[in-house]
Formats: sequence, structure tokens, C-alpha cells
Amino acid sequence: MKITIKDIAAAVGVSPATVSLVLNNRPSRIAEETKERIKKTAEELGYKPNSAAVLLKTQRSYTLGLLIPEICNDYYGKYAKGMEDACQAKGWSTFFCTTNNNPEKERQYIETLHAKNVDGLSIVTTPSNQSGLFSSNRDLILSYGIPMVQMDMTDYHKPANAVISDHFKGGYMAARHLLSLGHTRIAFITGPQFLEGSSSRLRGCQQAMSDAGIPWNPSLVFEGNYSYESGYAAIDSLISQKFTAVFAFNDLMAYGVYNSLEKYNLHIPDDVSVVGYDDNFTSAIINPPLTTVYQPIYEMGKTAAEILIHAAEQPDTEPVVKEFDLQLIVRKSTRDIR
Repeated sequence: MKITIKDIAAAVGVSPATVSLVLNNRPSRIAEETKERIKKTAEELGYKPNSAAVLLKTQRSYTLGLLIPEICNDYYGKYAKGMEDACQAKGWSTFFCTTNNNPEKERQYIETLHAKNVDGLSIVTTPSNQSGLFSSNRDLILSYGIPMVQMDMTDYHKPANAVISDHFKGGYMAARHLLSLGHTRIAFITGPQFLEGSSSRLRGCQQAMSDAGIPWNPSLVFEGNYSYESGYAAIDSLISQKFTAVFAFNDLMAYGVYNSLEKYNLHIPDDVSVVGYDDNFTSAIINPPLTTVYQPIYEMGKTAAEILIHAAEQPDTEPVVKEFDLQLIVRKSTRDIR
């Protein structure tokens, strides 16, 4: 049976209006002792406020939306978990939607979430080659007046919140690590180059090679799409280049590298050193454990939710861009060849 304000009022011995004032945190002269009794009774009876009524009174749904390419990838799962935990701590809820890298599906979800009166949307940059369509989807969100937080930034220049990492620094750290171990023929498996995160990592790698006095070799670069399959295919394409190390621009592609190298009877790290990016859960337990660039994805998701909640509560807040630090995690997939 659904517990109502009238049930709480009867149990405490006050009027329903008094209960309503307390549970909605409205100004009143109600004694603190009575307020505490009402809140305690509501909790004991399992009272749940009517979400439609709350929306009518406050013009807020106390919900956020999250659009991600997929949920199976630990990278996106961590981000979603961070958002969910931040929302739960403040009594908010989250709708998760997976777009499968399809801009039309993403647009449909944006329209659906708008119809559900979400108070904010976080959208994760996706490895699709249809960047123009995704930009138009971001325009749609802002046209609705919904606060938006983007995970990383592409070439989208309109005022929007974002949580980002210094991917130039991440690429530089990974390449410098391999160079410090004596590797000069390093294969680079990038993400789609229209994505800012991927292009910045590549520029970081080029800078590290330049600082070490090693000429840049474009034939050692393969453009992937952040999938396991593209990491696997990259080795087939690069195998004739006689590389001694591989830097995959995310861990999922690095896993593809692991299995593809095995096909050529090449062992990690004896024959080829491998570095990934993101530090997914699996990276610490595969054999050998993967050296990777740690990106604080959970904290980024948590911060995204906090930014959106603040923007919903303070509509005049200027957009913010929050940058997170990166860390190189050295494990057993790389070795010194000097």
C-alpha cells in the first residue's frame, strides 16, 4: 500500500499541511522536535514522494541523463558509476542510454530525455565518423535549455560544461616511457583523428619523439576506432614495419594487440612492449599486466553529475571545464631493450 502524507499526519498527530511543509523543506514555525518526528515517521513508514507532484511544484525532476556509446566497456561503466553515485548522494536519479555510436539513436534519446524533463545531460564523446551529426545533437540539447556536460571536447565550440584530461600529456608520457626503455620503432594505434582526445595524444607522441631526436615515421601510425577489433587489425597492417613497441590509444585496442601479436608468435614484452590508455579493470589482471595511462574516469563522471546538479540549481552559472590529471601505471608489458 502506498504511504501518503495523510498516513504520516495520522501517525504523528498533526495536520497533512504540517507534514507537507516539513517534507518539502518549506519555511515554517513548526518546532524542531515535531519536524524530527515527522521525518522519522516518514522514513519508518517507507514514504516515497510523488515524482509528478514534485515536478509540478518545483519544475525539477531531480534526474540527469547520460548518453554513452555502450555499457560493456569498463571505461564507460566507470563514468556511469561515478555519475550514479554522485546523484544518489544528493537524492537525485540517473537515466542511462546507450547510443551504439549511432547519431540518430542519440538524437532520439535526447528528445526522449527532454520529454521526461531531465535537469541535465552528460554526453560522452563517441568514436563515430559522423562528427557533424553529433555536433548538431549537442546543439539540440542547448536549444532545449538543458545544462550539458561533455566528456572530452572535440571541435565543438559553443559554451558547454566539460570534464577533460590533458591527453597531450598522456600521449607524451606513454611515448617517453617507451623511448626511455630504448624503443625507437614505436607503432601508434590512434583513435579517430577528428576526436580531440586522440589527436592530442598523437601530438604528445610526436613531441616526445622530437625531444628524443627520433624522426617521426607516419608508416608506423594506424588509425583505429577504440574497439578491440581495430587493435587486432592494426597489427596485421603494421606487422611488416618491424616495430619493437606499440602504444594503443586505449586499453581495449591494446587487448586486441595482445591477441594479434600471439598470432605472429610474438611475445609481450620479450618481443614487443605494449602500452595502453585508461587503466581499465582488466588491464591489471591480463597476462602480462598492461602498462597504461591512468585516467580518473569514475571521478570525471562524479564531477559531471555535480556540475549538472549545480547548474540546475543555479541556472545562471557560467559553463565550466574541469581538467583531471593523468598518471602512467608501469606494469609488466614493457621492458628495457638497451
